[in-house]
Amino acid sequence: MPYLLLLSLFVAHWLGDYSPLQTARMLRAKALGRPLLPIAAHAAVHTTLMAAVLLVLVPGPGVGPALVLQAVSHFGIDALKGRLNGWFPALRDPTRQSHWVVFGFDQMLHHAVIVAMVALATPV
Repeated sequence: MPYLLLLSLFVAHWLGDYSPLQTARMLRAKALGRPLLPIAAHAAVHTTLMAAVLLVLVPGPGVGPALVLQAVSHFGIDALKGRLNGWFPALRDPTRQSHWVVFGFDQMLHHAVIVAMVALATPV
């Protein structure tokens, strides 16, 4: 069950970031870390997708804290990455290694949060 849960949450993350659920307005806001409302909407999309997965696969008292962790961290990670892009314009250039280092670190943080969500939501 934990493997199905992890895989399902990773698919939910992929849908939130790499499907039409991420709008052009969200992408523009995430690029520079502002305005914050579209980034919050993006985090809400992720949280909704993850809620659907968790409520189907592991309904229980740990779902609430896991979803709070998702919402807050996703917003914070994406807003901070955008701000870094604004402060250091070279990070926006996909021909530079630094762009991919920051992109990869961003994704690693999101995946670490998903692992923490499983730990919070899964009954012991």
